[in-house]
Amino acid sequence: MKKKRLIIMFLIICMIVIPFGFTFGKYITENIRSYIMETNHFFFNSDKLQVGGITYEVNNWGGADNFDIQFELNNHKNNILTSEGDIAYTVSVTCDANDVICNLSSDSGIIYESEKTDSFSLTVIPRRVFQDEESVTVGVTATSSSPYVQTLSATYIITVGKRGISYQITDSVNSPYLTFSTTNAIDSYVVRTAFGNHTVGEIITSSDYIALSDTDKAKCASAIITLSWNPADVVIDTTSSIVTSSTSTITTTTYNGISYINSITFPVDILSSTEVRFYKWDVSKNYTYPLVYPTPIVTFSAS
Repeated sequence: MKKKRLIIMFLIICMIVIPFGFTFGKYITENIRSYIMETNHFFFNSDKLQVGGITYEVNNWGGADNFDIQFELNNHKNNILTSEGDIAYTVSVTCDANDVICNLSSDSGIIYESEKTDSFSLTVIPRRVFQDEESVTVGVTATSSSPYVQTLSATYIITVGKRGISYQITDSVNSPYLTFSTTNAIDSYVVRTAFGNHTVGEIITSSDYIALSDTDKAKCASAIITLSWNPADVVIDTTSSIVTSSTSTITTTTYNGISYINSITFPVDILSSTEVRFYKWDVSKNYTYPLVYPTPIVTFSAS
């Protein structure tokens, strides 16, 4: 009986120690590998890919238009430490070919020592109609082939927020403002206020819409977009055409004793794009969305 208990205890200890030993060994190996590379002044990094991988979840895709991602690869650890020599690399992408086509601008490249950076882009093209909240998963891997082998990767879970309507925020550190861009790929209108024989929610084709009077056109919209934000973070450009338009509805709030706009609702036409500028209080921030700032500093909704 005593011998049996000892055997059981030994097996339990092995079950605990062996996985830990494997994990610890892997950790030690990776750190030794990184140390050797840094000692030899080899750095292979990216603005969106990481060693060991990283997962991004974005929900600003319209599902009808292309989704583009720009990547930068570089040969430095910081402003002082950079690689000695050129770095050759390859790029690959994985995705469900039944849902989307994934096109890379290049499947290989060289980060030249003098240039310090190189770039490539990925375009995700829908092959079918996507509905709200449907997702596609795309994997991107960049591998240096010389002078050392190192792999950087990322997984993108791209979700349709509102079918046919996509948006993004473009910004950079030290920029005094960010740009909120939205694209409407819907090619029809929706009756928002009943008129004549038309009821609320009815879909009207673009050719039928053109035949309407200006009064009746004003009762239709391809989509109605609402943007909201905290004036403690950003302030909308009040000279923007959507702010001054009679078809827009705004709300205000008080910040530091001053009244600021904190939301705006406006209609958009079919197959159109809209850009709105927001000024930042803190120019050291980079509010680029998606893939840089975790959540949009300007909240979007559409109906």
